[in-house]
Amino acid sequence: MNIFIGFGYNEKDKWIKELVFPLVKSFDGDVNTGEDVYGNIISSAVIDKIKKSDGVLCFLTPRDEMASGKFISHKWVYDELSTAIANNIPAVEIREQTIDNQGGIGGDRQRIEFSLDDKANLLVELAKLLSGWRRNLKARRLFLLPRDIVQDARPFINTEELTCTYQFMTGSKESETHKAKPFRFGQGLCLDIFNVPSEDSLVMVSVKGPQFEWSSDYESVQLLSINLQKG
Repeated sequence: MNIFIGFGYNEKDKWIKELVFPLVKSFDGDVNTGEDVYGNIISSAVIDKIKKSDGVLCFLTPRDEMASGKFISHKWVYDELSTAIANNIPAVEIREQTIDNQGGIGGDRQRIEFSLDDKANLLVELAKLLSGWRRNLKARRLFLLPRDIVQDARPFINTEELTCTYQFMTGSKESETHKAKPFRFGQGLCLDIFNVPSEDSLVMVSVKGPQFEWSSDYESVQLLSINLQKG
């Protein structure tokens, strides 16, 4: 899970590196920033980093005080947030409560408001967010068995005639059906699944072609492979 973090590159925002970076890493996240190509105008290098990210966290922290007593934040962080939104990348605005509400940046997207005097509560909210992102953004790779399925599916692997779906069961509750695309892996086929509800969930996979259908029973999402039967 590749997470881009936008923040102010100054002593006041040092706490983000000290507290938030380790938290992201504890959820199997790789941290990227624009710090090494810092500038008041967002650069093409930073835009490229954002486009390659799975999620973006933008910290709007106090920079310059206004006559109203509110603060404006760092322009490049606003630009990083806008870039993520424009490229349909999951992005969360994390706004300190003294920041002036300029509106229109994130629309109805998720926002976390916090106080610099209560960073502990912010870290709790971020942990909840990252837990969901780890489930939804990080793929779980399954090897499709038996290998005989390759003979049926290979001629149609890059066509619309081959369809694949998967569905979760958590407790006795079934999820919606998700679409996926198998891909060649060595001499077999693999499937990347997302949105895993929990480590206790089960998953069922179905692969269909013009004259064949393979499907599995519900099996643990923690397995590296899943067994399908032809029928």
